[in-house]
Amino acid sequence: MNTSIYITECIIMCLIFGTFVMVMELMDPVSFVSDYPPKIQKQYYEFQHKEAQKEKITKISFIKKIIGLIAFALIFAWMAHIAGVQTFTEALIAIYGYMIVISLFDVLVLDWILFANVKKLRLPGTENMDKEYHQKWFHVKAMFPMIPIFLVGGIVVAGLMIFIW
Repeated sequence: MNTSIYITECIIMCLIFGTFVMVMELMDPVSFVSDYPPKIQKQYYEFQHKEAQKEKITKISFIKKIIGLIAFALIFAWMAHIAGVQTFTEALIAIYGYMIVISLFDVLVLDWILFANVKKLRLPGTENMDKEYHQKWFHVKAMFPMIPIFLVGGIVVAGLMIFIW
């Protein structure tokens, strides 16, 4: 595996992901409301005079999620191939690494730095909740359960990558 290509891919992937999240957040702040600490969610819904609602998975949203998962699987497999991955073990390490990198970028850069410090990116009505936006442990705890899921995803996508290329 070519390490410089892998690192470059990770940087580009984080920039694209960060841009996507920022655009979604600016277009529709409610897109990721469930990713915020409970006090922020409560304050946001009170400010909007709305009831907090559990997200319902409709057939269309389920299909969109499946398409998204397939797209990510193919993109990660293609990225590993471009990085010169040759074996299943290399593919697993590379693809699991992509998932960990993007998750760390989300927590460390987006959650801890941008959303915690740039008030224009905060949910309307919660701009002055500095203490709540700086709850680092909340975001770390949310990431931990994903680590084994990333491993399972890595195994599936690594198998796909080896099968395709």
